[in-house]
Amino acid sequence: MPKKLTARFIETVKPETKRVEYRDAHTRGLLLRVTAKGVKSWSVLYSRQSDGKKRRCTIGGYPSYSLEEARTEAQALLARISRGEDPAGDKQQRKGAFTFSELAQMWVERHGKPNKGARSLYDDELMLKREILPAIGAMKAEEVTKRDVIRIIDAVAERGARYRSNRVLALTRSIFRWGCAEDLVQFDPTQGIRPRTVERPRDRVLSDEEIRIFWNALEDAPMSLPVVTMLRLALMTGQRIGEIAGAAKAEIDLSNTNPVWTLPGGRTKNRQVSRVPLPPLTARFLKDAIAASGDSPYVFPSPTGEGPITAHAATRAISRARPMLGLENFRVHDLRRTVATSMASLGINPHTISLVLDHVSAAKGTVTGAVYVKYSFDREKRSALERWTIHLQEVLYGETPSKVVNLPR
Repeated sequence: MPKKLTARFIETVKPETKRVEYRDAHTRGLLLRVTAKGVKSWSVLYSRQSDGKKRRCTIGGYPSYSLEEARTEAQALLARISRGEDPAGDKQQRKGAFTFSELAQMWVERHGKPNKGARSLYDDELMLKREILPAIGAMKAEEVTKRDVIRIIDAVAERGARYRSNRVLALTRSIFRWGCAEDLVQFDPTQGIRPRTVERPRDRVLSDEEIRIFWNALEDAPMSLPVVTMLRLALMTGQRIGEIAGAAKAEIDLSNTNPVWTLPGGRTKNRQVSRVPLPPLTARFLKDAIAASGDSPYVFPSPTGEGPITAHAATRAISRARPMLGLENFRVHDLRRTVATSMASLGINPHTISLVLDHVSAAKGTVTGAVYVKYSFDREKRSALERWTIHLQEVLYGETPSKVVNLPR
């Protein structure tokens, strides 16, 4: 039977041999539970409107909640229940809700790995580890607010990494939008947040003199020979440094008169198979790198022996070597732009340059290219790369060979 609870009774009630509950006669549904060990707590017992099922919603312990405070909280819960809400269900749902860390890991496994290149995904996971998860990883994803996201990107921007702050925002937005599409979260807190800086495309291109400085300075730069070779191959081929770093020996065919490097779709940015014809100079550098790699299946194995070296090794090496390189405002990706610009100056048409750089718009940007044209354009790409390699040798050594030969290392 209901009992009119008093503050005195609650304070002095003694535990029995088993748990006992006292129903408050003053406030409908309010219960005082006393365990056999004397622990006292408050809860509300109610019937869920949707199906009449009995539900219990815990308020809290005594004396954290006094009698009057428990009654006040119970009245608030009963008001919600009368509007059709289910407070106990809400608590259970919150308890089982994903943390942001769990949501991010699902995004990596179910979206990132199937759809992103290895280097891009590596960058994403690095941003998660360093920038995002320390701030909101343990929070329920549904409870992350716009202010939480703003604090993260502002912290990155305020240390001078303004472009990086844009990447962090884009990644957080991608995870939440994917979560909404998969019905894992109900809203995206990044809506309406603006990037912290306006990004302008880089236009840095090395002049012929700077190409000579760069090539020769690598000899004494504080970096390993594999990284030196990776950077020189980037200048010779115009390929992405991440794709060069991850090159597997099985991708490279040096056995015939027209050697070629075939990158599987899983390793390219545009997820398409890419064939890179190898002029003699490039083939020689790759042959030497393969010989130096030992039993590893990779051309540039990681010093740890696990997998290939990462593209970030080249980026970090350039950062260390920048003072001695003597090149203003230089980044690794500028090598691709330099190759493309130099090829254009040699009269190579833009479509072929895009094919060499493996831009998806060149071969797959239309229905015709994506569905009907299955020609590899190896001949055109080989011609362009050989012309560029001959020009590179002229720049470095003032020679104009009829056939590209090996350059001194």
